[in-house]
Amino acid sequence: MNSYRPVNNFRISIIFSLLLLATASQLSVRADGFDYPVTQITDKIHVIFGPLELPDKNNRGFRNNVVIVSTSKGIVLMDPGGSAWSGDMVAAKIKSMTDMPVVAVFNSHAHGDHWLGNEGIKHHFPDAVIYGHPNMKARLEQSDGLFWLETINRVTDNKANGKEVIAPDRTVNNDDVISIGDTDFRIFHFGKAHTDNDIMVEIVGEDTLFTGDVVRNRFIGLMEDDSSFTGNIEAIEKIVAMNYKYYIPGHGNSGDVEIPLTYNTYLKSLRKVVKQMFDEGMESYEMKPGIIDALADYRQWRGFDTRLGGQISQVYLEIEKEEFE
Repeated sequence: MNSYRPVNNFRISIIFSLLLLATASQLSVRADGFDYPVTQITDKIHVIFGPLELPDKNNRGFRNNVVIVSTSKGIVLMDPGGSAWSGDMVAAKIKSMTDMPVVAVFNSHAHGDHWLGNEGIKHHFPDAVIYGHPNMKARLEQSDGLFWLETINRVTDNKANGKEVIAPDRTVNNDDVISIGDTDFRIFHFGKAHTDNDIMVEIVGEDTLFTGDVVRNRFIGLMEDDSSFTGNIEAIEKIVAMNYKYYIPGHGNSGDVEIPLTYNTYLKSLRKVVKQMFDEGMESYEMKPGIIDALADYRQWRGFDTRLGGQISQVYLEIEKEEFE
């Protein structure tokens, strides 16, 4: 059993400027040529691993990892996907697996590819309680929610089926424990990391942590003005020290502690090279060719070609700000 581990306490434009149980009894959902199986992690935990492509009309906005946890009270979900359609798909999957309802949903952060599925889940399971960080709830209830809804509908040619923004019903913060039936869910929020509103969720007793996008597996994703490379590195160091058996990232396959370690090595390597070039007096726009060479080991990671430039700029600004603090 996993014992308690004490811990210390703009906008998303780049992603769309491009515009361009063992495998659960063979249950799967096929949509527009994509097949989404359910993979068993533990007796209680299953995952639908999403594709890694940008949202489009084929995947209908679905691209993230959806965690399904069975409790004595009902099903608990983490990140039901990036569209109302994906929420419908996940609901259909669950109904094919069990008669138990979805009773709770945890949203890892405010990027729409992780929470827009709330709409579909609420349609099928209106009593489900949705949890998220206070900063996430505030963002969605202001302009970010509508921005994401409209953007996902646009890039999917309205195949996302989104009609409304469904924000979290309740907020959670670091070290909160939510008890649902026979299962406890411990929340970790270590400050600004991938965003300023990340939560990671431990499924207590299962030796498993869902990281959201604080960790991604061989996948270079969005980092913006509410991100912190330093904070992301520090957050990963904390969860690595907890040494769970299973880490489920926001994107990419799950695995042991090597998953967060590998992603953190990438973040540290990028920051180190940018800092070296910064100290040499280079501007951010001059750095990319040298950084591509320095980070050659990551050339095969999804998003390397399209996201590296933005990440260099973000790290540069972060280092520049530190020089004046």
